[in-house]
Amino acid sequence: MNKQSINKEAPAKDGKVTLVGFGPGNPDLLTIGGEKAITKADIIFYDDLLDHDFLEQYSAEKIYVGKRKHRHSHEQDAINELLLQAAKSGKQVVRLKGGDPMIFAHGGEEIAFLKTNGIEVSVIPGVSTANAAASLTQIPLTHRGVASSVAYITGHNSDISLPKTDTLVCFMASSTIHRIAIKAIAEGRDPETPVALIHNVSLPDQTEFLSTLNQLATSTTTYPTPLIIIIGKVVSLKGFETIQEFETNAITCTS
Repeated sequence: MNKQSINKEAPAKDGKVTLVGFGPGNPDLLTIGGEKAITKADIIFYDDLLDHDFLEQYSAEKIYVGKRKHRHSHEQDAINELLLQAAKSGKQVVRLKGGDPMIFAHGGEEIAFLKTNGIEVSVIPGVSTANAAASLTQIPLTHRGVASSVAYITGHNSDISLPKTDTLVCFMASSTIHRIAIKAIAEGRDPETPVALIHNVSLPDQTEFLSTLNQLATSTTTYPTPLIIIIGKVVSLKGFETIQEFETNAITCTS
């Protein structure tokens, strides 16, 4: 009697998760590496502030997991679990985030959770919304003789800390900018420090508002979201047509 061989199926191999930064919203700012990862993905978990129509050209399954103020489609723990289970099923997973995955985007939390559970993770950087805002409004975050330091903060927290840097870039601060302005003045910043508020960075309806700390501290104006805010003397360097005008204003900023 011939013994029949028994074919045992090899255990399923875990997939991989790639965190991809989409940039501030305009698909033109997606990196080549990010686009390659999206093309190879079996499943994409994507956030708000992305061009959803742009994603339709890719064959991967797409699951929306965006979080906006007071409107969370999924809490972070649930997102972590979705990524884990998709990878455990052997899929190539892309976690697509606005801006850069490692700047106010829970990237570190997702990496730690997945690695703790034995999942391979890689990260593809994205154009930070802060950098895009500076470039697209032509406001330098640093400038020789005017600003040699810059800090990113989130206005989403109830207890806002303001670093002692020349330039401040505030993420998620549309509802707290008035409180930030009051605190900045109380901590010694010049009330006439200029402020730029940019809505929908990189998108066709990008809108810019110019103000000062004093104006914001005494105003009840509500600004549209999403909003990123640049605070500092560098804002005064915006909008000059000649190097002479630019340099003259830079000197004025330092006086």
